[in-house]
Amino acid sequence: MREEFEAENEGVAIPTQVWWLANPLAIRERRQNGEFAASSVVFVVKWSKVAKGLVEKGIKTAGVWYRVETYTNAGPDSRCELCCGWGYIENKCGTSAKCKSVRKQHAILPDTPGDLTSASKYF
Repeated sequence: MREEFEAENEGVAIPTQVWWLANPLAIRERRQNGEFAASSVVFVVKWSKVAKGLVEKGIKTAGVWYRVETYTNAGPDSRCELCCGWGYIENKCGTSAKCKSVRKQHAILPDTPGDLTSASKYF
């Protein structure tokens, strides 16, 4: 897969092997059962400028463009900055934002996240 990515995406050099985020055999079985049509792969590129370009425009393989996201490893001790939930981060959050201090939904000024004194009039 690495060679395919590099061949179809000018300037992309992937120094390590591309790997599936889940077990490839399980992915194939779940796809055959109709549970889902796609899965995620993880790869590293050499330059941050290339990584930023891939996130902005995607990556092409087999003539199809795919979305690219930066990979952030989230473990059980990770806390979502949007809802204060544990075990995941913001880009995987499925809930509405809540205040970190009072754990309830309310507006907070974008330039003062978490500053309750300057944002208190927006509760």
